[in-house]
Amino acid sequence: MSAAAASLDMEAFRAEVRAFVHENLPETVREKVRLGIEPDKADTVAWERVLRDRGWLVPHWPLEWGGTGWSPAQRAVFQEELVLGHAPELGGLTFEMIGPVLIRFGDDAQKRRFLPEMVALEHVWCQGYSEPEAGSDLASLKTRAVRTRDADGREHYVVDGSKIWTSSAHHANWIFCLVRTDVEARAQEGISFLLIDMKTPGVTLRPIIGIHGWHLFNQVFLDGVKVPIEHRVGEENQGWTIAKSLLEFERLNLARVAENRRRLAKVRAIGEQVHEAGVPLFERPWFRRRFAELDVRLEALAATVMRFRLQADAGRRLGPETGLLKLTGSRLIQDIENLAVDALGPQTLAWDRTAHFELPDPSAPAPIVERHPYAPAASSRRFVTRGYTIAGGSSEIQHELLAKQVLGL
Repeated sequence: MSAAAASLDMEAFRAEVRAFVHENLPETVREKVRLGIEPDKADTVAWERVLRDRGWLVPHWPLEWGGTGWSPAQRAVFQEELVLGHAPELGGLTFEMIGPVLIRFGDDAQKRRFLPEMVALEHVWCQGYSEPEAGSDLASLKTRAVRTRDADGREHYVVDGSKIWTSSAHHANWIFCLVRTDVEARAQEGISFLLIDMKTPGVTLRPIIGIHGWHLFNQVFLDGVKVPIEHRVGEENQGWTIAKSLLEFERLNLARVAENRRRLAKVRAIGEQVHEAGVPLFERPWFRRRFAELDVRLEALAATVMRFRLQADAGRRLGPETGLLKLTGSRLIQDIENLAVDALGPQTLAWDRTAHFELPDPSAPAPIVERHPYAPAASSRRFVTRGYTIAGGSSEIQHELLAKQVLGL
């Protein structure tokens, strides 16, 4: 296929995805996402069901497990069109993290058991990595798993400990956990990777409510939790290898290229609609300079992510250099939201908490002071992004890993 034909084919694909999103995403959900209002779980699951029925839920998985066989470029276009069409974010922990890990490291029984249930939307997963005293230094985790036998001779683990900052655990029915199975081994060499049913006796949750008022994080307590031996992924004490692989998948996604595109499009709209000294902000030098810098950084990040995706699709291992993607993407998204708040100014002051969770009531009296549609959730969105340079490995840790493992300093 010639370059021109390939380009036309990709544009036809983009048009197909865009039309599908436009025709199938409910308008109320689209408006929530566009304005920065958090969609509820029912909104997300309904959209995942639409994508599943179309065969587009897990396009990056192998064909035998529900994938599409698309190229990395097609998958990038697909993700971009979902985000630019204001579709809710999918269950990334399920489809982008534990799914690929099981495809790569799981045994046949685990793949047959768990992968179809993920695609059927019967399983929602959360990640049990960080602990109260083991965040960035994850290898120091203390959650303990002791191998034992029932009276009938069946082997299982008994798990005791706690995981924290567990995103969306209140919506999940399974958790993948790193646990210590050998206290005598070196830190990274005594860790195993377990799959735990959240309904198992001994699993309890405590919500952590953020400064923005959203319930996103939780602390998970594991008290005498029995886990069947067949729910261990990989060999005992070899979980660190799996964890590193999972972080490679995670950091590809934490670059947040498509999400950054949507947020930057929002800032462009603000710049065109909000005036300063009688002219649109987009004509003011300070705004244009900051916007142009963000745009250039985003395009450079997008090109780098594509290079890594092509490398992964060719079967080449991704290494610690993927930390660059997470480091760059998380800082970029913060700077985009900072510009949105600076552009909207005092309108972003959050005096109406419900505005961060609910669409405006069209029957309500008009406000005394008219606010830009993006203003009510702007501060909350900025607060949310403050955590992006911590979650998935803090920026300080990413700098250290890149310096030591990539640059050899």
